[in-house]
Amino acid sequence: MADNPLQAEIELTTAEEPTPAYVLPVTPEAAWPHHSVLLLFTLLWGGNFVLAEVALREMAPISFSVARFLMGGGAMFAILYLQARSEASKNGAGIQLFPSIDRSHWPRLLLVSVLGATLAPWLGIEGLGLTNGARASLWLALGPVLSVGIGALMRTERIGKMGILGVVLAGLGAVVLAADGFNPEQAGYWRGDVLLFVALLMAVGELHLIKPLAATYGATPMVAARTAIGGLLYVLVASPSLVEQTWLTFGVWTWIAILAGGAIGIGLGQWVKVRALDTLGPTRVVLYGNLVPVAALVLAWLALGAAPSMLEIVAAVLIILGAVCLELLDAYKHPTDATTEASL
Repeated sequence: MADNPLQAEIELTTAEEPTPAYVLPVTPEAAWPHHSVLLLFTLLWGGNFVLAEVALREMAPISFSVARFLMGGGAMFAILYLQARSEASKNGAGIQLFPSIDRSHWPRLLLVSVLGATLAPWLGIEGLGLTNGARASLWLALGPVLSVGIGALMRTERIGKMGILGVVLAGLGAVVLAADGFNPEQAGYWRGDVLLFVALLMAVGELHLIKPLAATYGATPMVAARTAIGGLLYVLVASPSLVEQTWLTFGVWTWIAILAGGAIGIGLGQWVKVRALDTLGPTRVVLYGNLVPVAALVLAWLALGAAPSMLEIVAAVLIILGAVCLELLDAYKHPTDATTEASL
């Protein structure tokens, strides 16, 4: 690692070799297990929104978010330990969970931690408390569109004509979703929509900021470090609410939402995404996130009787069509330049 901070930043932003997004390094036979697992987790992620809506009937939003986040962090550290133990066994060395991080890279890691592990989950769960799980998952489907915009500003991504069409379609879907939030029968939804949008913007921005860190030090250690730093701050912020909660009175489904939703949906789910990146490529992995709205709408309808409104259905169709145009029809024709500047 370079001693010069400027040189270290240059090495950080150029650590990842450019890989054309349209190149698939494996055969379909090798890829289908990853597709199967991601499809399973799409249902779990959709169910996570439904379970969260149930849990928020008994818990303060920030208490639920922190409890679930701690479960996800525990699962992530378990994965990190198992990986480090496996590497130590192969190399005949001691277990090292985290690499030595250059001093000049700590500001970026701290910013990533606050955005992704403190503010984004905090604002997201507060927004969910003002709306419903199905609508919240629809906002998440805008993630790829926001990612392209941030990538264009940071010069880490470019799109073609089909991608522009996808942005327009997804933007129309967001307008329809926002318009539904002003429905007099759903008063207050627009406040939740604003918080969810800001939380999503932070979460997507975090991905672009953590990308060079992950390329330099490894994805799993950086995600675990960011979870530990941001999670500690999140616990401090939420401590008054955590103390006031009557934990022993919660129902079974609330505990399932905390334990299973946190450890499996958040912790293990993140590991599944990272594990599939090398085989499928990031675009195809992210595309599964856009199936979550459909899963959440169907599960909310079946479990809670919350039938989606016509505007929600239209919004879902537009957002998902936009994501398909942007990520499937466009991204595999226009390679992403992964070596361009992404500095703070």
